[in-house]
This record gives sequence, C-alpha cells and structure tokens, in this order.
Amino acid sequence: MAEIKTTRVWNGLPVEETTNTDTGVVELRSGSFLGIQGDLLATGDAKGKWSYNDQAGFRRRYNNKQRTQGKPDLTQEDFNKKFFTDGIKLFNNDRAAVLNNKDNYADVTTTLKNQASFSENGIPGVFNPETGLKNNSQGNNVEDPDKNQGEEEDSDSFELKPIAEKPIGSVVGQNLRYPLGQIPDLGYDFVTFTAHEYKAAKNINQLTMSSTGADAVAPGTERVGGALETISLPMLPGREESNSVGFSEDRMNAIEAAKGRVALDVLNTFGDKGLTASLAQFGARSKEELDKLLSGPGENKAAIIAYFAGQAAGAPGLMTRATGSVLNPNMELLFKGPSLRTFNFAFQFRPRFQDESIAVKEIIRIFKRNMAVQRSATERFLLTPNIFTIKYIHNSGEEHPFMNRIKPCMLSGFNVNYTPDNSYMTYQDGGMTGYDVTMTFQEIVPIYADEQQDEGGTGF
Repeated sequence: MAEIKTTRVWNGLPVEETTNTDTGVVELRSGSFLGIQGDLLATGDAKGKWSYNDQAGFRRRYNNKQRTQGKPDLTQEDFNKKFFTDGIKLFNNDRAAVLNNKDNYADVTTTLKNQASFSENGIPGVFNPETGLKNNSQGNNVEDPDKNQGEEEDSDSFELKPIAEKPIGSVVGQNLRYPLGQIPDLGYDFVTFTAHEYKAAKNINQLTMSSTGADAVAPGTERVGGALETISLPMLPGREESNSVGFSEDRMNAIEAAKGRVALDVLNTFGDKGLTASLAQFGARSKEELDKLLSGPGENKAAIIAYFAGQAAGAPGLMTRATGSVLNPNMELLFKGPSLRTFNFAFQFRPRFQDESIAVKEIIRIFKRNMAVQRSATERFLLTPNIFTIKYIHNSGEEHPFMNRIKPCMLSGFNVNYTPDNSYMTYQDGGMTGYDVTMTFQEIVPIYADEQQDEGGTGF
C-alpha cells in the first residue's frame, strides 16, 4: 500500500492529506504534533464520495483559524456548505494530482491499471490512460472535464474540444519558499510565482482575449487556469520594469495621397451604389486628382511627368536625375502597436541545511516542469506550457503598495549555474552548496491605458 502525504492550507487551516494510490481513498487530518498523527477529520472514499469522521472537531478547528483572521464563526450548516462546495473541490484536485502522477506508483503496469480503475470508479479529476480523458468534478469521464455533466451543452457556436494531456506531476496548492525560517509573518518583502494551467479558448468567439459587458475580465486572465504550485522568494536588488510602445516612421507623397483619396471615394461609392457607379467614380476621381497634380507652374508638371515616366521605365531615379528633386515624403511617426513586456529575475540560493537544500531542488524542478512543453495523451500534439502569475508582496502580507503589477506571464528562459562561486562544492548528501538561477518572463498580453486607472501600486 502506497500512501502519499500532502498539505493543503484551506482558508488558513492546515490540513494533512493522505492519499492511498492503491485504493484512491484520501484522508484529511489535523496537523501532526511531535510525530503524533493528527485527528481524522474527513474521508474521500474510492467512489469519490465524502463524509465526516469528526464533524464537530473539523468545524471547531476551522472556526479557530477564522477568528485569528478576524472572521466570524460558521454554524454547522454554513460549514457544511463551505466544505462540500469550496473545500471538496480543492481536496479532490489534490487527490487527483497525486493519483495522476506516475511517480507515485511502483511501475508502469500498476500506474495504468490503478488510474483506469480510479477513473471508472468516479474519482473526480483522475486521468484515464485507456481513453485519454479526465473525469470532471462529478466523476464523469468526459471530453471536457470542466463541465459538471457528461452531456454536451447546446450552443450556437462551434465548440473547440480540449486535448487531453499527459500528467506532469504538479501538486495543486503546494507552497515552497526560500529561505526557510521564520513564517508566517516573514517580516520582509518577497515575490511570489504561482504556476497556472494554460486555459485555451473553448469557443471560436473566444479566440481573442477581450470581453465586454457583465462577463468582462482583465485581458490575459482568460488564459489563466487553475492554480498549481506557488514559490515565495526574497526580494533582491535589480527589480525594474520597462514599458515601450511601437512607433515607426511613415511616408506618403502627393501621388500616394491622391491614390488614397481615389480609393476611399470609390470604396464608399461601391458600398452605397454598387459596382457600376463605383467604376464611373473611379474614372472621374482619377482624372480629377491627375489634373490637380499637373496644374500649377511648369516645373511642377515636368516633375510629375518625369516621376510617372520613371515608374513606367522601371527607373525610379529618373525624376531626380531630370529635375534634381524628389517628392516630399511627408514623413510622420505613426503608432504601430503595443509591445509585450519582459521581466528578468536573478536569485542566489545558498542552502544552509538539508531541508533547505531539498526545498531549493524542488523549487528548481517546479519552474522547469511548468515552463516545459507538454504532450497530449496520444503524443500526437504538443500543448502550451503552464503560465505564471507574479506578485510583489509587502511585509504586511498585501501586494506591494509602491511597486508595479505584472500581467500573466510565460516563463521563456530559465538558467541554473550549479557552480556559482567558480568551484564545485557539495554537502555530504550530494546537495550543492549554491545555485544561481536566472529567469526571463514575458507577459502574454499588452498593457492598455484604461487598465492603469484603478490598478494598485504604480500600476502595470
């Protein structure tokens, strides 16, 4: 029997989860103390059903944590609603993350057999390797696991089907930090990196990341799926941002301007009166614009004729050779579009003891795992890597009131130097004495002026 232990902090209450990879059962316990196992609070059985083992004790512990946060106690009825909606969703996700991780089984045969059995038994979120599908929150094995029912919903638009992916071993809700030491109130500012599943569009009307009306959300968050691991690291020097907008020079001489006026008039006529009228308008407006170009002093007419002669002969320099002049390009700097910002981070890890060394190793693995390209269950497709949300946290526990905000990002570059001090040194267990890590993140959407108005800190 293989039991995998994880910890979930649910609204401030630490809960120890023990998932059995032979049966699929998960047990929730209070925190252990001095090696003594905590009290059994609730159980999720092999069929995906949940029940209390200590209903009163579970609620008491939950309310104790609520009071420390200045929140009111919940009645038993309110606690039941909270547990069987918000709580079970999180605990099911944690159990599924353990059961979907092939590293938690003895061999490939056991992995395939147990995962297929768990899926057929209706455990939510479990991936079935035989069908390539994942159970939804109701335990149904459907093509779209985000739907709570196995049947397709009616829709006026074409529905895009998500591609089932291979599990990558993410542990939902896992929190790691460096350095280890005093917490919860760290007493210093830090930065958090939270990995999220990339949520592709499921409808052809959602292919662009913009929405309006009651369902409007900040651009970029449409692609942010469920939260996975969170990494907390200290704030180091070099925190900066750079904003830029795309501009480039544009040219339009008198002949190009005349062509533009003709084109606009013809297209407007076509829209209002049809093809015949627009062709007549093309002839009339072309003659009108040509007459304007050839009017004026004699040298003006000579220069325009030389220009057209050069175009006809394939010798664009003819006008300059003949008249010593060029058409005024009316140069102007014009807006071309926004730019996507890039953020660089550099951290120096110097583990001081074994637990800290293990934490640093896992932090590096989490970043590498979530930035890597994913494969579909059939290996026919490659899937978008996970994305990150990044926040600067003040020592008060809130987002930093005097620093910038960052939109969802892709981790596009990750480098590790295992010999940062120009020498190879390890502890007795093989752990490195130091790691230098540099990361490059790029926002997935640009910044818009209207978003700056109500954003905290110094804005985006």
